[in-house]
Amino acid sequence: MSSLLATKSGRAGAAFAALLLVLNVALIALLLADRASESGTPAPATSQTTLAPTPVPNGAMWSLGTGGDGTNPYVEWVAVYPVSSLWDVLGAPSLRFSDQSPENPDMNRSFEIGFYKYGPTWHTRNNIVEFWIGGPEHGGGTLSIIGNDKTGGQLEVRNPTDTGRITLDYRDADHPLITVDESNPLALQAERGIVSESAHTFMQGVRIAPESERIGQTNGAAWDAGAITVEAAVDADSIVLITPITEPRGRWWVDDVAPGGGFTVRSSAPDEDMAFNWLVLN
Repeated sequence: MSSLLATKSGRAGAAFAALLLVLNVALIALLLADRASESGTPAPATSQTTLAPTPVPNGAMWSLGTGGDGTNPYVEWVAVYPVSSLWDVLGAPSLRFSDQSPENPDMNRSFEIGFYKYGPTWHTRNNIVEFWIGGPEHGGGTLSIIGNDKTGGQLEVRNPTDTGRITLDYRDADHPLITVDESNPLALQAERGIVSESAHTFMQGVRIAPESERIGQTNGAAWDAGAITVEAAVDADSIVLITPITEPRGRWWVDDVAPGGGFTVRSSAPDEDMAFNWLVLN
């Protein structure tokens, strides 16, 4: 019996010693990985993919980086800075997202939420910023702009020198405005004409003699398979403005503007019979 107990005791001691050895090896591995991380030396990689390194953002108070996707060697960073790109003043912090283009790893891109002299800013280093909003269940997305305290909204597009702007202003509920700075006229351009879906008519408030062949009305005129041609004085630079005076059956547009031959209006409805007023500019 004593021999059996001694054998069991010996096996238990060996098992305990093996467990301690495994724990010690694991602890040593964790310590080595931690020291490697602190010294900036990367731990041995387990993946066969080698990614091009991207330096840690300089001057950031906090940063977080992610690796590439296994094929494209780009690294993304999220960082918080004590200053902003457009206002290098302490107390104007910024949150910056940066990465490298998958198609061109040498081209750095960035998006920043920060401040400048006049208030909060979005600052980018890329040729385009896109908003992907809404979803199939919403029928697409809508970008809505409104002021706090029931003040309405205003949207401005500035010129390259920041000395002029085009403004869409709806701060006065009774007086919506599209304006341009005093140094330039407002130009409207479209290859297939400009469509008006309002109930007003160009004959009211636009005084152009009918004999000029630049204003008229198609009321009772015959459409042919969703198209109608209007004889009018048009040239290559003419802009055709149209206002329906009856309910359209489909979506419609100005198709062809033929100098000396008038213009053609087409509809998505083959049985279109819309009556409309038309005005030719230029």
